[in-house]
Amino acid sequence: MTPTTDANELGDMDLPSYGIRRILASLVNDPALKGATVELIDLEHSDADAYVEAIESLQPDLIGMSAYVWSTATLIEVARHIKKRRPSCMIVFGGPSARTAVFDLPCYPDPVECVDAIVSREGEVTFNQIARLDELTRTGLESIGGLDLPANNGWQNTGPRTPITRLDDIPSPYQLDLMRRESVAYLETYRGCPLSCTFCEWGASDSSTTVFSTEYLLREFEAYSRHQVPAVFLVDAGLNLNTKGFRNLYEAESQVGFLKSTGLWCEVYPSHVQDEHIQFLSEIGPSYLGIGLQSLDPDVLKLHQRPFNRATFESAVKQLSQVAETEVQIIFGLPGDSPEGFRRTLDFARSLPVAVRAYHCLVLPDALMTRGQPEWEMQFDPLTLEMQSCRGWSARELTSMRSRMTEAALASGGRAGDYWWFFPRLN
Repeated sequence: MTPTTDANELGDMDLPSYGIRRILASLVNDPALKGATVELIDLEHSDADAYVEAIESLQPDLIGMSAYVWSTATLIEVARHIKKRRPSCMIVFGGPSARTAVFDLPCYPDPVECVDAIVSREGEVTFNQIARLDELTRTGLESIGGLDLPANNGWQNTGPRTPITRLDDIPSPYQLDLMRRESVAYLETYRGCPLSCTFCEWGASDSSTTVFSTEYLLREFEAYSRHQVPAVFLVDAGLNLNTKGFRNLYEAESQVGFLKSTGLWCEVYPSHVQDEHIQFLSEIGPSYLGIGLQSLDPDVLKLHQRPFNRATFESAVKQLSQVAETEVQIIFGLPGDSPEGFRRTLDFARSLPVAVRAYHCLVLPDALMTRGQPEWEMQFDPLTLEMQSCRGWSARELTSMRSRMTEAALASGGRAGDYWWFFPRLN
C-alpha cells in the first residue's frame, strides 16, 4: 500500500512501493514458477474492504503483503478478513514492519487469525522458496529457514536462512520493466548497516559485506533512462557507509554520467565523509542530502549507541553544504533527552548553513520497540508507533512540542507534515 507522500523535497513526484516490486521481480523471473499467475495489488489507499474485494476476485492460493508503519493496520485487517473467507489461502508478511513484536501488540488480532508466516529479513529468495512448495502447508513452511510462524504459545522460528551472497542475482523490477514510468527510481548499492543506533531499524538488519557490482548498477541506470525517471532515491543506509558499494556507484556514474541528468537523494553519515564523496557529489550536480544529527547531547547519543564528534560533524556539514542541498535531521521524543535538550539541538542545527528537518520519535520494530530498555518507560501509540511519553518526556511535553514545532516551522517559511517539521536554511 503506497500512501500519499508526506514529505517536503519530493513535491508531487510519484513514489511507488519498491520492496514489493522487488519480490514481484523475483517471482516472475524464477523459471521454477513459470506458468504461475502473479498479480500485484497496490490501491494506494487504506480501504481494507477494497483490498479484500480485489484479492478475492483473483482467488489466490498464496498472498504476500509488504508492511510498513503506514500500511500495517490496514493489511492486518485485510489478512484477517481473507483468512476468515479463505482459510486455506496462505498469507505471508514481509517488509520493515513485519515483525513478531508488531503482531503481538494488543491492538491486533491473534496472529494465527491473520498470518501464516513472517519473513523478517531479505524476502526475495525466501518468498520464492515458499511459492515453490509442492503443498502450501505448515510443514512446508517449517522446511524453509528465516521464517517466524505463529503458534498457540507464541512464535516458532524456522532457523537461520541462507544469506544472499551475490546481490547481482536479485532481479531488478526496473530491468524487468515492472516499475511505473516517470516515477522516482530507487537505487541500492549494498545492504545492511555497520551502525547499531537503537532508534533506527537499520541497526538490526543483516550486516552484509556484499554489494551490487558496477555492471549491475550500469544496467539499472539504463533501465532508469528507459523509464524516464525524474530523480534517483538512494535507499542504502548511507552513501558513504560501504566503501565498495560507493566506489561501484562512482565508477558506474563515471562511465555514463546518468546522475548528472537527474536529481539524487541520499543520506550521508558525517563522520565518514571523505574527499571522494565530496568529489562525487560535486560532479553529479543537484543533489539532496540528509545528515543525521538526532541530538546534540552526548549522553543521549551514547545511550542510543550513536557515535558523534562535534568538530567532525560541523566540518562535514560545511563541506557537504557547498556541493549539494543539505538538511540536518533531528528527533524529539528520544528516551533520555528532554524538551530543553531538544531545543538546544534545534538551535545548533539551525545555526548551520543547511536546512533542518525535525522528526517526532517513532517506536519502530527492530529499533526502540525491541531494543529499548525497560527503564526508559516508553509509552507509544500501537497503530502509528509515535512516542507518547518516555524518560525525559511527559505526554504533555510531547504534545506541546508538536504544536510549537508546527508554529515555528511555518513562521520560518517552512512546512509541517504529520511527523516532520521542515525549517529552511537561515544563512
